[in-house]
Amino acid sequence: MRLRTWLEDDAGRWDAFVEAAPYRSFSQLWEWGELRREGGWTPLRIAVGDPGTKDEPLAILAGAQLMVRRVPVFGTALAYAPRGPIGAIDDDAVWAELVAGLRRVALAERVATIRIEPEATTSSPIAEQLNSRFWRPAPANQPIKTRIVDLARSEDELRSDLRKKHRQYVAKAERAGITVERFDGATEPDTIGPALADFHRILSGTGERAGFNTRPLSYYREVWRALGPANRVRLYFATRDGDRLATLFHITCGDHAAELYGGDTPEGTGAHANYLVKWAAILGFKEEGFSTYDLWGEPTSGIAHFKEGFGGEPMELVGARDLVVNRAGDLIVRAALTARDQLTPRRSHQPQPNAMTAIEGFREATETDAAAWQALLERLPSGDVLHDWEWAAVAELDGTPARRFVLEESGELVTIVSAQVRRTALGRSFWYVPRGPVLDYDHPDAQPRLQRVIDGLRSAAKADRAIAVRIEPRVERDSPAAALFDQIGLKRINATLQTPDTRLVDLLPDDEALLATFDKDTRYAIRRAEREGVTTSVIDDANDDQALADLHSLVTETLDRASYRLPTLERYRAIWRGLASSGRARIIQARHGENLEATGLLVVEGTRSIYLYAGSIREAKGETKRFPSYAAQWQMMRTASEMGSKTHDLWGVAPEDASPEHPWYGYSLFKKGFDGRFVSWAGSWDLVVEPILYRVRDFMAAATRLIHR
Repeated sequence: MRLRTWLEDDAGRWDAFVEAAPYRSFSQLWEWGELRREGGWTPLRIAVGDPGTKDEPLAILAGAQLMVRRVPVFGTALAYAPRGPIGAIDDDAVWAELVAGLRRVALAERVATIRIEPEATTSSPIAEQLNSRFWRPAPANQPIKTRIVDLARSEDELRSDLRKKHRQYVAKAERAGITVERFDGATEPDTIGPALADFHRILSGTGERAGFNTRPLSYYREVWRALGPANRVRLYFATRDGDRLATLFHITCGDHAAELYGGDTPEGTGAHANYLVKWAAILGFKEEGFSTYDLWGEPTSGIAHFKEGFGGEPMELVGARDLVVNRAGDLIVRAALTARDQLTPRRSHQPQPNAMTAIEGFREATETDAAAWQALLERLPSGDVLHDWEWAAVAELDGTPARRFVLEESGELVTIVSAQVRRTALGRSFWYVPRGPVLDYDHPDAQPRLQRVIDGLRSAAKADRAIAVRIEPRVERDSPAAALFDQIGLKRINATLQTPDTRLVDLLPDDEALLATFDKDTRYAIRRAEREGVTTSVIDDANDDQALADLHSLVTETLDRASYRLPTLERYRAIWRGLASSGRARIIQARHGENLEATGLLVVEGTRSIYLYAGSIREAKGETKRFPSYAAQWQMMRTASEMGSKTHDLWGVAPEDASPEHPWYGYSLFKKGFDGRFVSWAGSWDLVVEPILYRVRDFMAAATRLIHR
């Protein structure tokens, strides 16, 4: 086969190739490239194919739509292939010709760096080619992880793929009278105009609540105008009584549909409209004859958990790679990319007063920070499960999506902080930092590092129109670390959202030595449980829903007896799936025969373990005591030790001087029997962002307390 490379200039031929090509993507369509001209990019379509004959016209086998952007003054350029190259790139000969052609075009166009980002998985044949030494790993601009729903499956199969809770929410939304509207490229302009305005209103509101920027309405109108004539766009709404509550915006390419943008209103969230509109879109594209539905990215653990509930197969892409054509020009390109003021279009359309003020080394975390974030958390004593990277999924489920920030020094993370954002009236918010910031409070630079973090939080919170940030670090009362918070001008608060006191047990490496530290009644209970035939087991399978349901059931029964707020199974599932799949959680069970009598959730963060949740049966009056809770806790400590824990946090006890009337008195006695050091945490401080609104909030809270006294 003879191959050659050329610059394609026929839009119809190019798009026909793109829609049928392996690794195809809408961002390689001709119209998508033309859309980018307004942002200062120049599209070039590089094609590789067989020259053909008089009887056989030219056939494109592979290609890449490059977006070329020049660095002002220097004249050199970056060329970027979003979701490209595409086509027969697994063929060695085709790939070699394409790469050679890219180099030739780059030299002719004074392109220093070619960045590619194909829609190829890490297990695809082309992935090995991209690991060769001249392809440099680069930051990804497109989602690396996503889920693909196979629309060839029957509707019944697709429905069975839904998580049980998702099926329930879809049905509940339908029973609540929510219906679905669908628009496509054939929709009349007079109709699609107001619909796009509603879409943008919902998307912008979601962005404000979740902390992401959106483009202006004109951008989405331009996308619709460009892709509508070929019917490559869809718009879905979930609607009730004329009010649009949730929306999704799709772009198609061949038989593939991608869900690019979506959002819902607060009312829509409460009515589960977001569940119904996504399910309706999946069925809608199936009915139209599409083969696959791309859920398009998993930017946070919470969103990943939500999308996972709709089934589909997880897909991880190879990410971005740079091909350096001119080393001197590449240095200029990289400097310009770092500056972000020449090569990257401004995406924030918030009023200028809401922009974050730059603080040296302080920035918002990205998915690429996950490993370093977790490593720092596990290494430092101030690290806590509530700052675990996976805990963001729990926060999102709680309605307080997390915003993560880091402080860097010389390219290394030295501080991490996760702020949960609760929206209040009039577009305001209140931020909460549970058990953070996480940093080395014994380091000589602890105070200046903390000051920079506080300054960064103030700037970010102000941009979010927050009233204040409540900070509740994992530092002990009256410690030098606690004094740092008083020294930097925060307002101390006589209230905590987390348990203010706990017991920390040193996990000695020898079981008998550890057992000897317990009081005699606890040792007796552990041995009695064994004599009574109580056995324990350890579950580490993140997909073991039965063990999770049993845990939730017993914890609910226990908390119900104590009249505590009952957690949902969905919340437990978010915790378990995130932490167990990362190897940091176990469920401990104690059984008598076939009967489950006690269970608990263990979490290990580095050399610290946490007794997070537990529940047990209530023995009937006169029944022989078997002490399953003691057996479960003893197994939990041994398992934690095997996982590398040195200190076991019993996670909440009554104050040391508590009387028997204290609601925590009973289980605090249980925990005290396992010895350990009593610890009081330092408490909370408020970083006041809007002093006037903060005082009004305080006044209203005080007035409410007087009314209800």
